[in-house]
Amino acid sequence: MEKKLCQPIMIGQMRLKNRMVMPPMVVRYASDDGYVTDRSRRYYEARAKGGVALVILEASYIHPAGQILPNEHGISDDKFIPGLSQLVEAIHRHDAKAAVQLVHAGRVVNPQTTGVQPVAPSAIPAPGGETPRELTPGEITAIINLFVQAALRAKRAGFDGVEIHGAHGYLIDQFISPASNHRQDAYGGSTENRARLLINVIKAVKEAVGPNYPVWCRINGQEYGVDGGETLDQAKEVACLAEAAGAVAIHVTATGPASPVNPTSAVFTPAPIAHLAAGIKQVVRVPVIAVGKMTAAAGEEIVATGKADLIAFGRELIADPELPNKISSGKIEDIRPCILCMLCRDDLRYNPVVGLRCSVNATMGKEGVHPITPAEKPKKVLVVGGGPAGMEAARVAALRGHRVTLWEKETKLGGQLIAAAVAPHKDRIQALKAYLSSQLKNLGVSVELGREATAASIARLAPDATVIASGSSKLTPEIPGLAKVRTAAATAVLEGKAKVGKRVVIIGAELVACEVAEFLAQQKRRVTMVRRGPEVALKIGPSVRAPLLKRLKDQGVTMLTGVTYHEATEQGLTITTKEGQRKTLEADTIVLAAGAVPNQGLYQEIKNKITATYAIGDCVAPRNIHEAISEGYHTALII
Repeated sequence: MEKKLCQPIMIGQMRLKNRMVMPPMVVRYASDDGYVTDRSRRYYEARAKGGVALVILEASYIHPAGQILPNEHGISDDKFIPGLSQLVEAIHRHDAKAAVQLVHAGRVVNPQTTGVQPVAPSAIPAPGGETPRELTPGEITAIINLFVQAALRAKRAGFDGVEIHGAHGYLIDQFISPASNHRQDAYGGSTENRARLLINVIKAVKEAVGPNYPVWCRINGQEYGVDGGETLDQAKEVACLAEAAGAVAIHVTATGPASPVNPTSAVFTPAPIAHLAAGIKQVVRVPVIAVGKMTAAAGEEIVATGKADLIAFGRELIADPELPNKISSGKIEDIRPCILCMLCRDDLRYNPVVGLRCSVNATMGKEGVHPITPAEKPKKVLVVGGGPAGMEAARVAALRGHRVTLWEKETKLGGQLIAAAVAPHKDRIQALKAYLSSQLKNLGVSVELGREATAASIARLAPDATVIASGSSKLTPEIPGLAKVRTAAATAVLEGKAKVGKRVVIIGAELVACEVAEFLAQQKRRVTMVRRGPEVALKIGPSVRAPLLKRLKDQGVTMLTGVTYHEATEQGLTITTKEGQRKTLEADTIVLAAGAVPNQGLYQEIKNKITATYAIGDCVAPRNIHEAISEGYHTALII
């Protein structure tokens, strides 16, 4: 029986070849002044080629004063139409429909980007934001006209439809939410009044573009962690009003600091807001689009049981543009999983580097620049090390037609991924490990476990190219007495290879240290983290760091920074605090998480003896998953 996800559907007068949608996600690949670039065009075309039925261009500003972020696409002027038309043509080449999401950011704009004071329904600032100016009724009418003009440009550019952004805390949503709309006029008070801007935009756009041109909206099914925010019952009312105004679909999402779409649960749960789409589906007749941490199985179940009509795969399509084709062909195990590391979100909001990256997809934002092409001459390739860098190198080398052998000294593949997947909130890394392992098997890579490489054994194999991904070893701080007391490596603790007592001191305070601290705190250990540096978790991205530190604090983990180490004894670790107090931290076990030392011995021994030898991953320097995967991918391309 054909999967429900793969069946066609109509959105208004627009026929889609399947039920899979690419939702709008700002990736900051546009030019500084909002034009479509080769980079953004290649990015969107790759997802269309990957089999999605509908590509919705990221939130595009209808006026420069409503721009969300730098390098966001603009649709505020006719000058953008030629580039948008080329983008549409690229999407249409692959039998996919193209739409664009129209947005005004309202109070959440950055005045440094726009140069003007933010505007909003009421003079209530967003958390940490500047106080906005309350819009007058005349200004609201002018903004409605801006949406109309933007929609007309979209139609002229060749887009098959437009989505009105009424979610995620932007201007229309600021009117809908009781938390941000305290108006006393026709645009405030009741749900119907608060939804009036959305409804008037839909009506005005429909009148301008014609009755057969698809227009729909994206709304929140709920605001999470916002006092007095939107509820599902209110969202149902908004959805009914939008349908009556002419919206031909409802795209249901969620927002707020406690949204389940963020990595808030210790164990990955797919489709955590699907019930919101199901709630909207109960009250409207038009198609409903569900979104949020989707997997192939979850998406199929949601559509098959009638909870929603279409599934939007967001970060999942960032991780794997070919996801729809793989679903259609039944190759589910070939889908490269999103691991919810939030690198993409940090790049979006905090990174001065323009544009999003993806930890598991080395080609994100570089589509077509470094493709996997057949090798001119297939070679015998040896990869030493089965961590993420080594497995990715082996995968790509095999795809290029090389005969690949991988040696791993441990009894299973994964390297640092094994311990990382055990930590709370990190179980999606197990999916990455499983994906890489399955790819090596499917591609015919000869994997030899329990095989430690030496210069002599490599010479006997006589490979044409050797990739050394031999990883790293724990760094042991030079603290008197440390060698005489009970210690354990952080990774060994996570893997269950080392036992710890009830009182634990962890030396180190970056990612691995924090993860093992949370792991042990959940086992009711009394945990203290110490480091010489001034702060905890300085190398962890903001999207993960803040909730991680809150969880550690809530679980009673003591975090001491700016300390001076003196000695380790049977009683514990003696330090001087940054306040100048000398004290002994009682400990049954001292866990070492102070960093790693690259295992460079093998590479140094053979690099001048064996031609075409490459070093990647932790054996070069400590790496995160993004760096490891990227090095493995690009190294395999040059063999």
